[in-house]
Amino acid sequence: MIKKIVLSSFLLALASIGATYAQQTFTIKGKVHGNTANGTRVYLTKPNETGETRIDSTVIKNNTFTFKGKLDKPAMYRVFLTKGKGAEAKKPENWLASGFYVDAGTITYDGHIDSLPSYYYRPKQPNVKPTIKGSKAQDLADQLAASISKQRREINRLDEEYLTKYHLPSLDNIFNTAEGIALLQKMHPLEQEVDSIKMLFIKNNPQSVVAFDTARNFFYAMDLALTPTEIDEMIGFLAADWKGTPEFASLKAAADQAKRTAIGAQYLDGKILDKSGKEVTLSSIFPKDKKYILLEFWASWCGPCRGEIPHLKHSYQVWKDKGFDIVSISLDQKDADWRKAMDAEDMKWNQYNANGGFDSPIIQDYNIKGIPYALLVDSSGKIVRSGMRGASLDLALEELLK
Repeated sequence: MIKKIVLSSFLLALASIGATYAQQTFTIKGKVHGNTANGTRVYLTKPNETGETRIDSTVIKNNTFTFKGKLDKPAMYRVFLTKGKGAEAKKPENWLASGFYVDAGTITYDGHIDSLPSYYYRPKQPNVKPTIKGSKAQDLADQLAASISKQRREINRLDEEYLTKYHLPSLDNIFNTAEGIALLQKMHPLEQEVDSIKMLFIKNNPQSVVAFDTARNFFYAMDLALTPTEIDEMIGFLAADWKGTPEFASLKAAADQAKRTAIGAQYLDGKILDKSGKEVTLSSIFPKDKKYILLEFWASWCGPCRGEIPHLKHSYQVWKDKGFDIVSISLDQKDADWRKAMDAEDMKWNQYNANGGFDSPIIQDYNIKGIPYALLVDSSGKIVRSGMRGASLDLALEELLK
């Protein structure tokens, strides 16, 4: 997925809040094993809404380091270090980072420099999280992670199989639709189970920063699977402990925004440009004679978007005479780039432009932070599915139009 702003994975667990109490001190005592660890500079950082704040730094000596500080509430911090010295230390492939909750008191950090998690996603490199002890908030986060670990492992396995059997062949116009659907039919119940466990965790631990962050992370996902009712229920779990805080106000705003494009909501109208450059409204051009319409956002410069087009062309040919249509809205800001891509891809369905890229009012209304982004809408204008890429679209159309 191409994002307007690329956030490293630790920001998806952004944390800075908790039940208010008097400011207390914390100490992080680190142990980094490995002959190359000594002399490495290590940083303590804290995620925030725009990136991260550097709190402190030190150098590893005798395979140890120490950070001390104050906090008035549990929060997510990150320990960042690099493998190698000089020019080697500047190479992104040598950057290591681990996020964990810091609580008052003494916390121990224990890991090996040759196996600590990479700053960027690198599946072929070792990825062994450090052992964190002494933080009650991190203990709770570990309990949640353990409760969904079995499902996550199976989801990851199925996802790898999906990549091999469905996605990669589709790039060469080989559409193993039945296999892709079968894999998603195994994956979706597991994803729903994970969401249910998280919802119960939030309900049972509403005062915890970990529960709050778990709720907030739902809204970082591009394709929220919750209904407006489920969103309200989740916010309700937290209200008694968090209402009146700036953090809860921010969460409530994110929830209200998410409800606008959640399953069961009406699609949002807005102004777009047609291929002649004329300004029209989405509602004025929305196909009225079709049962289901894919509202799809893309751009010529978006590799994953272009990679999805062969599949969209295939799906369109299979389903267009059975009540299916597509409305594509480009985020291209250069008209020539948009037209060149349309000509090259030869897409036969409705093509429009958002007129302003990510800053376009319609893109802002849909709160689109990355593309491709696609919603399936029924003839009444109700959003019935999100995340409509690849076999997810195949499965939805099989269920709805057969």
